[in-house]
Amino acid sequence: MNTQPTIQLSDAKHALHKWLSLAVALLAFFFSILNMVFLNQPNIAVIEGLFCILNIYLFSTARRSKPLPWQTNILLFSFTFTTIFAFYTADLRAGSIYWLLLLPPIFCILTNPKKGFICTVLVSFPILFILLMKSDTDSYIPYRSSLNFTVAYYLSYIICYFYESQYLKHNLLLNKMAFEDSLTRLQNRHALKLFFESHNQTDSKDTAQNKVETWLLIIDIDHFKKINDQFGHDVGDAVLMKAAEVLKSHVNDQHVYRIGGEEFLVILDDKTSTQAYQFAESIRECIEQSSFAVNKHPIKLTVSIGIDRFKKGQDFNDFLCHADKNLYSAKNLGRNTVHYTAPKGKAEQPKTLEYERS
Repeated sequence: MNTQPTIQLSDAKHALHKWLSLAVALLAFFFSILNMVFLNQPNIAVIEGLFCILNIYLFSTARRSKPLPWQTNILLFSFTFTTIFAFYTADLRAGSIYWLLLLPPIFCILTNPKKGFICTVLVSFPILFILLMKSDTDSYIPYRSSLNFTVAYYLSYIICYFYESQYLKHNLLLNKMAFEDSLTRLQNRHALKLFFESHNQTDSKDTAQNKVETWLLIIDIDHFKKINDQFGHDVGDAVLMKAAEVLKSHVNDQHVYRIGGEEFLVILDDKTSTQAYQFAESIRECIEQSSFAVNKHPIKLTVSIGIDRFKKGQDFNDFLCHADKNLYSAKNLGRNTVHYTAPKGKAEQPKTLEYERS
């Protein structure tokens, strides 16, 4: 489960795909009518009409959901083929060559810089061949026009490439600032909410037939305030960082969050209730047995862990509230313990699970 947010970039590409497909459909329709009625070129009109219908389909699907890779490839092919075909069949003086300068930026944005560059290079060969064939032969005009077009064509890609690269760097930096805890480098509460909303949209399997579920462990360091009071906040911060390292070594990085001062949350996918409890116990024991010496201060830590099952359709704040109740129950039982209580009226509480550690 990767909750590193790339939503802004993904949404930008989705919006470009959607509106570009509509623009191509309208342009193809316009030129289809123009070629059929006024220019007497029915072959071009039929091809442009087919691409108009295809791009209307791509636009309608993009309105309902994010486009699949094959749909993006079809959009790129239709736009590329239409512009090159129009350039090949029309008179050079008509200016259809100008549309070809849009291809490199579109390749770069809708795919990625590497794939966009490959497409840009491959498409340049038939374009230059047609340009040489259609240009006048006087005063080296074919070579001069080919040179000018090549410079403008690749320059449009280079400008887009540098803009896209800078956009990616800034996007990653903003994502890091927004979704990563600055002290422990774990994901933060905002990233957890993003996972929660994404996981809520996925199709759930019948739990009566499938016993594996998603579990969430809320982990709180016992008596952490005493560490800050006795050794200072610098030592307290160092303890939090070391505790985060222990959790990251025990769990995949993408499954660990810091959601409060000394509170962490771990997500467990595809676990039974017994496996979730056993995993929480292993974390508790690992923390208890680890040494947290900071600035020559030997510090022993224990943690209390509350377990909650992810329930599809549950409100994010309600989920945190119920998980916190399990955590506080673990603390009330004497700390350094793991606790889970199913919601009242629910039958899913496993009878064979040892919920409270004595």
